[in-house]
Amino acid sequence: MLRLVGAGVMLTVMADTTATTLAVGVLRYTPAGAGMPLGDLVWLTSAAFIPIAALLATAGRWADLFGRRRVLAVGLVVFVLGGIATVTADSWSFVLAARAVQGAGAAAMIPASLGLLLGELPENERRGAIALWSSASGLGCLLMQAGGGWLAAAVDWRMLFVPDVVIGVVLLVACLALPSGKRAGARGLPDVLGAWLLAAGIAVIVLAISKAMAWGTDVAWLGLAALLLIGGALAQARHHRLPAIDLALWRRPRFVWGWLATWGFGALSYGLLTVQPLYLLHLGYPMLEVAMWLTPTSVAVVVTSYLAGKLVKHIGPYGLIYAGSLLCGGACVLVLTQVGPTVWGLIASVVVGMGVGALAPGTSVATTLAARPHQYASAVGAATMARMVGGAVGVAVVSLVIDHPALIGGFGGLAGAIAICVAISVLTGALALTKITRVRTDPGDVMVKVPRRMLLELRMTLATVAAEADALLPAETRALPMDPHAGQHAGQHAGVHVHPPVNQPVNQPANPPVHAVPRPRAADSGPLASTRGNPN
Repeated sequence: MLRLVGAGVMLTVMADTTATTLAVGVLRYTPAGAGMPLGDLVWLTSAAFIPIAALLATAGRWADLFGRRRVLAVGLVVFVLGGIATVTADSWSFVLAARAVQGAGAAAMIPASLGLLLGELPENERRGAIALWSSASGLGCLLMQAGGGWLAAAVDWRMLFVPDVVIGVVLLVACLALPSGKRAGARGLPDVLGAWLLAAGIAVIVLAISKAMAWGTDVAWLGLAALLLIGGALAQARHHRLPAIDLALWRRPRFVWGWLATWGFGALSYGLLTVQPLYLLHLGYPMLEVAMWLTPTSVAVVVTSYLAGKLVKHIGPYGLIYAGSLLCGGACVLVLTQVGPTVWGLIASVVVGMGVGALAPGTSVATTLAARPHQYASAVGAATMARMVGGAVGVAVVSLVIDHPALIGGFGGLAGAIAICVAISVLTGALALTKITRVRTDPGDVMVKVPRRMLLELRMTLATVAAEADALLPAETRALPMDPHAGQHAGQHAGVHVHPPVNQPVNQPANPPVHAVPRPRAADSGPLASTRGNPN
């Protein structure tokens, strides 16, 4: 049940994101969104990105402090209510507000689900759980692209958000069968002020990125305000008992590297997710055929994520990140050499899915398993926040390049957007390659572990060596405890009469041959000799 609910949460969130990108494409090329610039239509995506990015870190921290199942249930309730409002609202402003509510619910669902999953599973099953959780995102894309195109074409673009509501209700009922999740056991009130400052700072950053071209130099004031807000949140975290930001997590170099790689993955994946349907719709394909063209990408994501969960033990998370970046960048270069959908374009679509399928579990493992068990939800929240902020950057930059093409021709804007995706993949791959070649040890890791069983085996080996060494010595220089009759001979040499043991035969020689190997000593002095108990 833990695995099903965890995978179901990620499936629902990613299906919702895919539904948003499909809805933007439908509105741009249908009378429903006629006259609206792409920058305004993209707010259907940004309205959910802003609260997700703003609340993820705080929601993950609170899930660790106050119970992961509780935060997951609250997030599901908020997400379902926001989805119902998105489907029923008439005004565009109300639709954007409902999308923001859904984003707030998703922000609580994501870290609480994976934190609950990792906290309840043994250590040897956590990498597989992360792979399942990541591959569920590709399955969500696949299902939405396969069925969402039909819903949008047959009914209306709002029907794209109905499946998310239904799955959300099912997951909410399934939460009753889950364990409550481990709590940090801390007492006191949480850092509400720090949480608000952090959420506001990240929201302002995403807003500035989304409106950078429309608002011009006024965005600089937003950037200054975001720095002040985040600085205030950090100041609160330094002295508060239950801070909104887990500073101990950010002191771990492994987590920081994974966070940066996750940011690049978000910018690349969401940029490609925006470009693909717009590219096909620009060619005049109907929405149903567009969904069919995108299906191979999602299938490749699902299959590759599953296989990557098995490979991560052998090549490491940054090996997956490097391979995924290489595949995505190479596929984008291949698309730039084609004109219209061709067989090579279909191959490139599959390769993109393989790249994203390798990046998803690679970045998740790199960030999540860099944390301590009591920090799992906090790590998931901070990492997913990086992915969403990177996604906001990717969507904003891609939309800007498409609306203001720097290249000449009908495909100038789309070609420029694909070139931006190539640049992001190169940067992400370079970061992963740098981390692979670094041999610096994380000071927080325990590098040497000496199990009790190894110590006991060493003790037995030393006892055997000592026995063989004593056997090679002359009889008069052997260790006294090694010979069961040594006490008798020693007493006789000292002038004391010592009786032989009762059960010793009379005709048995008093001194065994010199070449005989005696048995190991039953007791000996030293730190290892006093070890007792079951060696297991």
